[in-house]
Amino acid sequence: MLNFLKGLVYDFVLLLAITGKRKKSNIPQALIVRTDEIGDYVLWQSFIPELIQSNLLKDYTIEFVGNTSVRTLFNLKGKNYFAKAIWLHKHAFKTNMYYRYRFLRNIYLAGYDMVINPIYSRSKRIDDSIVKAAKARLTIGMYRNKENYAGYERLYDFKLYRQLMPEMQKPVFEFYRNKAFTEFVTQQKSKITKPEFPVESIHSEIPSKLYHDYFVVFPGSRSAQRIWPTENFVEVSNYLYEKYKWVAVVCGSRADQPYCKAFIEEYQHPVKNLTNKTTLPDLLLVLKQAKCLLSVDTGSIHLAALVNCTVFGIFNGSQYGRFAPYPKEIANNIIAVYPDIIDDAVAKGNENDLLKYEYVVNIPYASVTVLKMITTIKKYL
Repeated sequence: MLNFLKGLVYDFVLLLAITGKRKKSNIPQALIVRTDEIGDYVLWQSFIPELIQSNLLKDYTIEFVGNTSVRTLFNLKGKNYFAKAIWLHKHAFKTNMYYRYRFLRNIYLAGYDMVINPIYSRSKRIDDSIVKAAKARLTIGMYRNKENYAGYERLYDFKLYRQLMPEMQKPVFEFYRNKAFTEFVTQQKSKITKPEFPVESIHSEIPSKLYHDYFVVFPGSRSAQRIWPTENFVEVSNYLYEKYKWVAVVCGSRADQPYCKAFIEEYQHPVKNLTNKTTLPDLLLVLKQAKCLLSVDTGSIHLAALVNCTVFGIFNGSQYGRFAPYPKEIANNIIAVYPDIIDDAVAKGNENDLLKYEYVVNIPYASVTVLKMITTIKKYL
Protein backbone atom coordinates (compact mmCIF):
# COMPACT_ATOMS: atom_id res chain seq x y z
CA MET A 1 0.00 0.00 0.00
CA LEU A 2 2.80 2.44 0.90
CA ASN A 3 4.51 1.77 -2.42
CA PHE A 4 1.23 2.37 -4.23
CA LEU A 5 0.68 5.69 -2.45
CA LYS A 6 4.23 6.74 -3.25
CA GLY A 7 3.49 6.05 -6.91
CA LEU A 8 0.44 8.33 -6.74
CA VAL A 9 2.61 11.12 -5.34
CA TYR A 10 5.08 10.65 -8.21
CA ASP A 11 2.21 10.79 -10.71
CA PHE A 12 0.92 14.02 -9.19
CA VAL A 13 4.38 15.62 -9.32
CA LEU A 14 4.69 14.63 -12.98
CA LEU A 15 1.27 16.10 -13.74
CA LEU A 16 2.30 19.41 -12.19
CA ALA A 17 5.59 19.38 -14.11
CA ILE A 18 3.98 19.04 -17.55
CA THR A 19 1.28 21.69 -17.22
CA GLY A 20 1.31 24.95 -19.14
CA LYS A 21 2.72 26.09 -22.44
CA ARG A 22 6.31 25.70 -23.57
CA LYS A 23 8.35 27.25 -26.34
CA LYS A 24 9.47 25.12 -29.24
CA SER A 25 13.03 25.49 -30.49
CA ASN A 26 13.69 26.27 -34.15
CA ILE A 27 16.39 23.58 -34.10
CA PRO A 28 15.17 19.97 -33.70
CA GLN A 29 16.24 18.57 -30.33
CA ALA A 30 16.70 14.97 -29.25
CA LEU A 31 17.28 13.46 -25.83
CA ILE A 32 18.95 10.13 -24.99
CA VAL A 33 18.05 8.74 -21.56
CA ARG A 34 20.45 6.37 -19.79
CA THR A 35 19.80 6.57 -16.05
CA ASP A 36 20.70 3.04 -14.89
CA GLU A 37 23.93 1.91 -13.20
CA ILE A 38 27.66 1.75 -13.97
CA GLY A 39 27.69 -1.74 -15.47
CA ASP A 40 24.73 -0.90 -17.71
CA TYR A 41 26.49 2.21 -18.99
CA VAL A 42 29.79 0.39 -19.59
CA LEU A 43 28.08 -2.22 -21.77
CA TRP A 44 26.32 0.52 -23.78
CA GLN A 45 28.73 3.45 -24.13
CA SER A 46 30.61 2.03 -27.14
CA PHE A 47 27.49 2.50 -29.27
CA ILE A 48 27.19 6.25 -28.63
CA PRO A 49 29.04 7.31 -31.83
CA GLU A 50 26.89 5.09 -34.07
CA LEU A 51 23.69 6.43 -32.53
CA ILE A 52 24.72 10.07 -32.71
CA GLN A 53 26.08 9.85 -36.25
CA SER A 54 23.07 7.99 -37.67
CA ASN A 55 20.86 9.46 -40.37
CA LEU A 56 17.99 9.62 -37.91
CA LEU A 57 19.79 12.12 -35.67
CA LYS A 58 21.95 14.02 -38.16
CA ASP A 59 19.80 17.19 -38.06
CA TYR A 60 19.25 17.22 -34.30
CA THR A 61 20.88 18.92 -31.36
CA ILE A 62 21.33 15.97 -28.99
CA GLU A 63 21.34 16.04 -25.20
CA PHE A 64 21.93 13.29 -22.65
CA VAL A 65 20.34 12.39 -19.31
CA GLY A 66 22.54 10.16 -17.18
CA ASN A 67 23.06 8.82 -13.67
CA THR A 68 25.58 10.93 -11.74
CA SER A 69 27.50 7.74 -10.88
CA VAL A 70 28.90 7.54 -14.45
CA ARG A 71 29.71 11.22 -14.85
CA THR A 72 33.51 10.97 -14.69
CA LEU A 73 33.50 8.13 -17.22
CA PHE A 74 31.11 10.00 -19.53
CA ASN A 75 33.24 13.15 -19.42
CA LEU A 76 36.23 11.30 -20.92
CA LYS A 77 34.47 10.20 -24.08
CA GLY A 78 30.70 10.51 -24.19
CA LYS A 79 30.45 14.26 -23.68
CA ASN A 80 32.15 14.89 -27.03
CA TYR A 81 29.01 13.67 -28.81
CA PHE A 82 26.38 15.68 -26.95
CA ALA A 83 25.47 19.34 -26.84
CA LYS A 84 24.59 19.02 -23.16
CA ALA A 85 24.56 16.48 -20.33
CA ILE A 86 21.85 16.55 -17.65
CA TRP A 87 22.77 14.64 -14.49
CA LEU A 88 20.20 12.81 -12.42
CA HIS A 89 20.71 12.26 -8.68
CA LYS A 90 18.57 9.15 -8.43
CA HIS A 91 18.21 9.16 -4.66
CA ALA A 92 17.03 12.77 -4.65
CA PHE A 93 14.74 12.05 -7.60
CA LYS A 94 13.03 9.35 -5.55
CA THR A 95 12.95 11.12 -2.18
CA ASN A 96 12.89 14.89 -2.74
CA MET A 97 9.66 15.90 -4.48
CA TYR A 98 10.81 19.45 -5.18
CA TYR A 99 13.96 18.13 -6.89
CA ARG A 100 11.81 15.67 -8.83
CA TYR A 101 9.41 18.41 -9.92
CA ARG A 102 12.19 20.78 -11.04
CA PHE A 103 13.96 18.00 -12.97
CA LEU A 104 10.82 16.88 -14.81
CA ARG A 105 9.73 20.48 -15.37
CA ASN A 106 13.03 21.33 -17.06
CA ILE A 107 12.71 18.26 -19.28
CA TYR A 108 9.20 19.33 -20.27
CA LEU A 109 10.17 22.94 -20.97
CA ALA A 110 13.12 21.90 -23.15
CA GLY A 111 10.67 20.92 -25.88
CA TYR A 112 12.42 17.81 -27.22
CA ASP A 113 11.20 16.50 -30.57
CA MET A 114 12.63 13.01 -30.04
CA VAL A 115 13.52 10.88 -27.03
CA ILE A 116 15.50 7.63 -27.20
CA ASN A 117 15.57 5.32 -24.18
CA PRO A 118 17.98 2.36 -24.58
CA ILE A 119 17.14 0.83 -21.16
CA TYR A 120 15.75 -2.72 -21.08
CA SER A 121 14.74 -2.79 -17.39
CA ARG A 122 12.74 0.38 -17.75
CA SER A 123 11.29 1.94 -14.62
CA LYS A 124 8.00 3.82 -14.40
CA ARG A 125 9.42 5.97 -11.61
CA ILE A 126 12.75 6.88 -13.22
CA ASP A 127 13.42 6.79 -16.96
CA ASP A 128 9.85 6.32 -18.18
CA SER A 129 8.78 9.31 -16.08
CA ILE A 130 11.46 11.37 -17.82
CA VAL A 131 10.29 10.16 -21.23
CA LYS A 132 6.68 11.02 -20.35
CA ALA A 133 7.69 14.48 -19.12
CA ALA A 134 9.43 15.24 -22.42
CA LYS A 135 6.16 14.84 -24.40
CA ALA A 136 8.21 14.35 -27.56
CA ARG A 137 6.76 13.78 -31.01
CA LEU A 138 8.87 10.62 -31.49
CA THR A 139 9.79 8.25 -28.68
CA ILE A 140 11.93 5.14 -29.20
CA GLY A 141 12.58 2.39 -26.67
CA MET A 142 12.71 -1.36 -26.33
CA TYR A 143 10.15 -3.86 -25.15
CA ARG A 144 10.89 -3.90 -21.43
CA ASN A 145 11.11 -6.71 -18.95
CA LYS A 146 8.93 -6.70 -15.82
CA GLU A 147 11.66 -6.19 -13.26
CA ASN A 148 11.04 -2.56 -12.29
CA TYR A 149 7.28 -2.40 -12.89
CA ALA A 150 4.72 -3.37 -10.25
CA GLY A 151 1.65 -5.21 -11.52
CA TYR A 152 -0.60 -2.18 -10.99
CA GLU A 153 1.78 -0.02 -13.06
CA ARG A 154 1.74 -2.17 -16.18
CA LEU A 155 -0.43 0.26 -18.21
CA TYR A 156 1.73 3.30 -17.41
CA ASP A 157 3.86 2.95 -20.55
CA PHE A 158 0.95 2.03 -22.85
CA LYS A 159 1.54 4.03 -26.04
CA LEU A 160 4.37 5.92 -24.33
CA TYR A 161 6.74 4.81 -27.11
CA ARG A 162 5.98 5.26 -30.79
CA GLN A 163 8.63 2.70 -31.72
CA LEU A 164 9.56 -0.31 -29.58
CA MET A 165 12.29 -2.81 -30.38
CA PRO A 166 10.75 -6.29 -29.94
CA GLU A 167 11.83 -8.58 -27.14
CA MET A 168 14.85 -10.75 -27.92
CA GLN A 169 15.13 -14.46 -27.23
CA LYS A 170 16.38 -14.96 -23.68
CA PRO A 171 18.90 -15.08 -22.22
CA VAL A 172 20.93 -12.51 -24.13
CA PHE A 173 24.09 -10.79 -22.90
CA GLU A 174 23.39 -7.09 -22.34
CA PHE A 175 26.06 -5.89 -24.77
CA TYR A 176 24.32 -7.75 -27.60
CA ARG A 177 20.93 -6.35 -26.59
CA ASN A 178 22.46 -2.86 -26.77
CA LYS A 179 23.90 -3.70 -30.18
CA ALA A 180 20.51 -4.87 -31.45
CA PHE A 181 18.87 -1.69 -30.16
CA THR A 182 21.49 0.47 -31.86
CA GLU A 183 20.79 -1.31 -35.15
CA PHE A 184 17.04 -0.92 -34.58
CA VAL A 185 17.43 2.85 -34.16
CA THR A 186 20.03 3.49 -36.85
CA GLN A 187 18.77 0.91 -39.36
CA GLN A 188 22.44 0.08 -39.94
CA LYS A 189 24.63 -2.89 -39.09
CA SER A 190 26.76 -2.04 -36.05
CA LYS A 191 30.53 -2.37 -36.39
CA ILE A 192 31.11 -2.61 -32.63
CA THR A 193 32.19 -6.11 -31.59
CA LYS A 194 32.91 -5.62 -27.88
CA PRO A 195 32.91 -2.84 -25.25
CA GLU A 196 35.86 -0.51 -25.64
CA PHE A 197 37.10 2.62 -23.91
CA PRO A 198 39.99 5.05 -24.64
CA VAL A 199 42.07 4.23 -21.58
CA GLU A 200 45.01 6.10 -23.10
CA SER A 201 43.11 9.36 -22.51
CA ILE A 202 43.10 8.82 -18.72
CA HIS A 203 45.72 10.63 -16.68
CA SER A 204 46.10 9.58 -13.05
CA GLU A 205 48.98 9.33 -10.59
CA ILE A 206 47.28 6.73 -8.40
CA PRO A 207 48.47 3.56 -10.20
CA SER A 208 52.10 4.71 -10.12
CA LYS A 209 51.94 4.83 -6.31
CA LEU A 210 50.88 1.20 -5.99
CA TYR A 211 53.01 -1.90 -5.52
CA HIS A 212 54.23 -3.67 -8.64
CA ASP A 213 52.27 -6.84 -7.95
CA TYR A 214 48.81 -6.37 -6.51
CA PHE A 215 45.25 -7.59 -6.81
CA VAL A 216 42.10 -5.53 -6.28
CA VAL A 217 39.48 -6.42 -3.68
CA PHE A 218 36.03 -4.90 -4.12
CA PRO A 219 34.04 -6.10 -1.09
CA GLY A 220 31.10 -3.67 -1.22
CA SER A 221 27.89 -3.28 -3.18
CA ARG A 222 25.07 -0.74 -3.39
CA SER A 223 22.72 -3.62 -2.53
CA ALA A 224 22.86 -5.14 0.96
CA GLN A 225 21.66 -8.43 -0.54
CA ARG A 226 24.65 -8.52 -2.88
CA ILE A 227 27.32 -9.00 -0.23
CA TRP A 228 29.82 -11.81 0.27
CA PRO A 229 30.91 -12.30 3.90
CA THR A 230 34.00 -10.34 4.94
CA GLU A 231 35.70 -13.46 6.26
CA ASN A 232 35.37 -15.05 2.81
CA PHE A 233 37.11 -12.12 1.14
CA VAL A 234 39.83 -12.32 3.79
CA GLU A 235 40.43 -16.07 3.32
CA VAL A 236 40.69 -15.82 -0.45
CA SER A 237 42.93 -12.76 -0.17
CA ASN A 238 45.12 -14.66 2.29
CA TYR A 239 45.53 -17.36 -0.34
CA LEU A 240 46.52 -14.85 -3.05
CA TYR A 241 49.10 -13.22 -0.79
CA GLU A 242 50.56 -16.47 0.58
CA LYS A 243 50.70 -18.10 -2.86
CA TYR A 244 51.81 -15.16 -5.03
CA LYS A 245 52.85 -12.40 -2.57
CA TRP A 246 50.41 -10.04 -4.24
CA VAL A 247 49.38 -7.04 -2.15
CA ALA A 248 45.66 -6.38 -1.66
CA VAL A 249 44.38 -3.03 -2.93
CA VAL A 250 40.90 -2.31 -1.56
CA CYS A 251 38.59 -0.22 -3.74
CA GLY A 252 35.04 1.02 -3.45
CA SER A 253 32.86 4.10 -3.26
CA ARG A 254 31.83 6.06 -0.18
CA ALA A 255 28.83 3.74 0.23
CA ASP A 256 31.20 0.74 0.29
CA GLN A 257 33.27 2.06 3.19
CA PRO A 258 31.75 -0.15 5.95
CA TYR A 259 32.55 -3.31 3.96
CA CYS A 260 36.02 -2.10 3.02
CA LYS A 261 36.77 -1.08 6.62
CA ALA A 262 35.66 -4.50 7.88
CA PHE A 263 37.96 -6.22 5.40
CA ILE A 264 40.99 -4.07 6.25
CA GLU A 265 40.51 -4.60 10.00
CA GLU A 266 40.38 -8.37 9.62
CA TYR A 267 43.03 -8.84 6.93
CA GLN A 268 46.51 -9.36 8.42
CA HIS A 269 48.71 -8.97 5.33
CA PRO A 270 49.92 -5.79 3.56
CA VAL A 271 47.02 -3.75 2.18
CA LYS A 272 46.51 -0.47 0.36
CA ASN A 273 43.22 1.33 0.98
CA LEU A 274 41.81 3.27 -2.00
CA THR A 275 38.21 3.30 -0.79
CA ASN A 276 36.48 6.51 -1.94
CA LYS A 277 39.81 7.75 -3.34
CA THR A 278 39.37 6.89 -7.00
CA THR A 279 37.18 8.15 -9.80
CA LEU A 280 35.93 5.61 -12.34
CA PRO A 281 38.76 6.55 -14.74
CA ASP A 282 41.27 6.11 -11.88
CA LEU A 283 39.78 2.71 -11.14
CA LEU A 284 40.17 1.67 -14.78
CA LEU A 285 43.92 2.31 -14.59
CA VAL A 286 44.21 0.55 -11.23
CA LEU A 287 42.45 -2.49 -12.68
CA LYS A 288 44.53 -2.39 -15.85
CA GLN A 289 47.73 -2.99 -13.87
CA ALA A 290 46.24 -5.44 -11.36
CA LYS A 291 46.93 -9.17 -11.38
CA CYS A 292 43.21 -9.80 -10.87
CA LEU A 293 40.00 -8.46 -9.35
CA LEU A 294 38.07 -10.21 -6.58
CA SER A 295 34.54 -8.80 -6.42
CA VAL A 296 30.87 -9.49 -5.98
CA ASP A 297 28.50 -8.79 -8.87
CA THR A 298 29.05 -5.02 -9.31
CA GLY A 299 29.98 -2.51 -12.00
CA SER A 300 33.66 -3.05 -11.12
CA ILE A 301 33.55 -6.34 -13.03
CA HIS A 302 32.46 -4.62 -16.24
CA LEU A 303 35.10 -1.92 -15.76
CA ALA A 304 37.72 -4.65 -15.37
CA ALA A 305 36.56 -6.26 -18.61
CA LEU A 306 37.21 -2.96 -20.43
CA VAL A 307 40.92 -3.13 -19.52
CA ASN A 308 41.44 -6.90 -19.84
CA CYS A 309 41.84 -7.46 -16.10
CA THR A 310 41.28 -11.03 -14.94
CA VAL A 311 38.19 -11.21 -12.72
CA PHE A 312 37.03 -13.72 -10.14
CA GLY A 313 33.46 -12.63 -9.56
CA ILE A 314 30.96 -13.89 -7.02
CA PHE A 315 27.46 -14.25 -8.48
CA ASN A 316 24.24 -15.73 -7.09
CA GLY A 317 22.50 -16.48 -10.40
CA SER A 318 20.45 -13.28 -10.66
CA GLN A 319 19.81 -12.27 -14.29
CA TYR A 320 21.83 -15.24 -15.48
CA GLY A 321 23.14 -14.73 -19.00
CA ARG A 322 22.37 -11.01 -19.08
CA PHE A 323 25.43 -9.61 -17.29
CA ALA A 324 27.36 -12.84 -16.74
CA PRO A 325 28.85 -15.20 -17.68
CA TYR A 326 30.78 -13.09 -20.18
CA PRO A 327 30.82 -14.42 -23.76
CA LYS A 328 34.34 -15.64 -24.54
CA GLU A 329 34.52 -13.51 -27.69
CA ILE A 330 34.10 -10.37 -25.58
CA ALA A 331 36.38 -11.32 -22.67
CA ASN A 332 37.79 -14.74 -21.87
CA ASN A 333 39.18 -13.88 -18.43
CA ILE A 334 36.00 -12.86 -16.62
CA ILE A 335 35.39 -15.90 -14.44
CA ALA A 336 31.95 -15.96 -12.85
CA VAL A 337 31.67 -18.25 -9.82
CA TYR A 338 28.13 -19.38 -9.01
CA PRO A 339 26.43 -21.44 -6.28
CA ASP A 340 26.22 -25.16 -7.06
CA ILE A 341 22.49 -24.93 -7.77
CA ILE A 342 23.20 -22.60 -10.70
CA ASP A 343 26.04 -24.74 -12.03
CA ASP A 344 23.75 -27.77 -11.88
CA ALA A 345 21.06 -25.99 -13.89
CA VAL A 346 23.63 -24.95 -16.50
CA ALA A 347 25.05 -28.48 -16.70
CA LYS A 348 21.58 -29.89 -17.39
CA GLY A 349 21.18 -27.41 -20.25
CA ASN A 350 17.49 -26.92 -19.48
CA GLU A 351 16.51 -23.47 -20.74
CA ASN A 352 13.36 -23.44 -18.62
CA ASP A 353 15.48 -23.94 -15.49
CA LEU A 354 17.75 -21.05 -16.44
CA LEU A 355 14.79 -18.75 -17.16
CA LYS A 356 13.96 -19.00 -13.45
CA TYR A 357 17.00 -16.77 -12.94
CA GLU A 358 15.93 -14.10 -15.46
CA TYR A 359 15.35 -11.58 -12.67
CA VAL A 360 17.01 -10.93 -9.32
CA VAL A 361 16.80 -14.04 -7.13
CA ASN A 362 17.33 -14.38 -3.38
CA ILE A 363 20.00 -17.09 -3.36
CA PRO A 364 22.58 -15.91 -0.77
CA TYR A 365 25.93 -14.88 -2.21
CA ALA A 366 27.46 -16.80 0.68
CA SER A 367 26.34 -19.94 -1.17
CA VAL A 368 29.58 -19.50 -3.11
CA THR A 369 32.08 -21.07 -0.72
CA VAL A 370 35.67 -20.06 -0.09
CA LEU A 371 36.78 -23.52 -1.17
CA LYS A 372 34.98 -23.17 -4.50
CA MET A 373 36.50 -19.75 -5.13
CA ILE A 374 40.05 -20.86 -4.29
CA THR A 375 39.65 -24.01 -6.40
CA THR A 376 38.52 -21.82 -9.31
CA ILE A 377 41.46 -19.47 -8.86
CA LYS A 378 43.90 -22.41 -8.85
CA LYS A 379 42.37 -23.66 -12.08
CA TYR A 380 42.68 -20.33 -13.93
CA LEU A 381 45.94 -19.01 -12.46
